[in-house]
Amino acid sequence: MTTNTAVGQNCPALAPELTIHPGLLHDHWRQMAQLKGFDLVARVRDRYHLALRCRSCGQISVVRLFVLMSTRPICRHCLETARAAQAKSAGLTYLGPDPVATPYGLYRAPCGHVLRRQFEFIDRMAAGLADARCETCFAAKERRKAARLGWTRIAPDPQGNANYHLYRHRCGHVQRIARANLNWGQCDCAGCGQSWTAKPSQIYLVEIRHGPLHLLKLGYSANPQKRFRHQLGLPKEARITLLRRLRIATGHAACVLEKALHARLSRDHPGSLVPPEVYRGVLNVVSEVYRTDLAPVLHRCLDEIAAKPTGGSGSP
Repeated sequence: MTTNTAVGQNCPALAPELTIHPGLLHDHWRQMAQLKGFDLVARVRDRYHLALRCRSCGQISVVRLFVLMSTRPICRHCLETARAAQAKSAGLTYLGPDPVATPYGLYRAPCGHVLRRQFEFIDRMAAGLADARCETCFAAKERRKAARLGWTRIAPDPQGNANYHLYRHRCGHVQRIARANLNWGQCDCAGCGQSWTAKPSQIYLVEIRHGPLHLLKLGYSANPQKRFRHQLGLPKEARITLLRRLRIATGHAACVLEKALHARLSRDHPGSLVPPEVYRGVLNVVSEVYRTDLAPVLHRCLDEIAAKPTGGSGSP
């Protein structure tokens, strides 16, 4: 026997913004709500929405009929209470969900700044598996560190890499500096410094033959010949042919260009990278070694570098 109830009969007061919608409250709706921890209160807004009272906290939630019948409704009040408790366990104050991205919440850190973090990350913090670093405080710390080393941060990385920033040295020279290098103080000025970063360098392409091995090595060095003979660990009987070299104004610029080129080649031509185990015992490097069929691509890439205003002059 069904005991369907018409909306409006014994309906408790709801929030003013919730408009009662006429219609029956069917028994199977009521039973489903009870199974999922709620009491069915009313139909609201339209024929597709229901007002449910949470049996844990007593607060009203509005859910679609489809949600009630097909999945477990979420009590927003209980959810927010749990998030606030989890934030407290993580040492933060919960301010509410991110208004744009649902997986994120807004939190106030002990320093007073507002952080935006994923809820899953806060769970890890509460478990002692992660720590929330305040970006504002960390940026200020980086600026102080840079100032002690003679640098002023002027902009984000123009290449969009969050691990780098653009800095101006006290001499006026501007360059990208990795955040890790700044932290360790390894940020000599390529304009006025005395280390390898400020001295002229070269990007080279070399062909290496040793027994059945036939490889190409791309790299940078202030003295490529010295690197081939004394730093790569090549056997004396290895045959080395310098195919190409570009003179670059500074070691810093050469390093940046070479790293960007290797990243591009790894992305666009992964099949042309030679695994380290192939040349183990011949070369004491673990990357930046390529198959010989990539030679035309490598030459084109070096041509592009040479053609740029910040590139270098080339020679065979």
